[in-house]
Amino acid sequence: MQKVIYLMWAGVPGPDFNQRLLSWLGPELASQAGVKRVQLNLVDDAVAAAAALRMENSAQGFDAMCSLYLDEDAERLVLQEYIQSCCVQYSRYHVEEFEALENTTQRVGSGQRTPGFSQVALLRCPQSMAYEDWRGYWQGTHTQIAIDTQSSFRYVQNVVTELAGSDVACYHAIVEECFPAEAMTDPEVFYAAKGNPEKYQANCQKMISSCQNFIDFDEIDVIPTSEYQF
Repeated sequence: MQKVIYLMWAGVPGPDFNQRLLSWLGPELASQAGVKRVQLNLVDDAVAAAAALRMENSAQGFDAMCSLYLDEDAERLVLQEYIQSCCVQYSRYHVEEFEALENTTQRVGSGQRTPGFSQVALLRCPQSMAYEDWRGYWQGTHTQIAIDTQSSFRYVQNVVTELAGSDVACYHAIVEECFPAEAMTDPEVFYAAKGNPEKYQANCQKMISSCQNFIDFDEIDVIPTSEYQF
């Protein structure tokens, strides 16, 4: 099974755009032959409180992300036409998915919103690092640090293998991390240290120090989203 991620930009972002994706695009894509699963990540009012976590360094942040899990018999061009009909610009990324932390506590039914929020980080290998070293540190060392120091209940690493479309930025990886809603505004919750300032400081420092080893903070883009499954 292959995973394809579309980053989408709306002509007019907002409730009407989001509702079209939820009420039409998600169900329509999920009904097509060869489509095993659809996930929509939307920038909506439910994540407005996370505005301070948003980072736009290399490009204007996307308005929606659509992830398709496809069998070989999926009509990819037809699916892409559905995507194109709902946005003015898109980027398509073929990815290899690594689910480092599975969501076992906040599962929802089709068309429903996953509790909390999903932080989507768009990564590039820094020019100062060899790709193999970058990926090796990220997946071999940083992964466990991220899980140990944060309150995330889902952590997905999407390693980009191919991109296409009207691309505005080439990324090497797309990361999805789901957090409790309180983590949008409470750093102690974000770093799994509610009511424990010393643990918060230690987790925050450990996480930031690790990120500095493989992330160029002038290039990373981070978008808080609501996650919906179909």
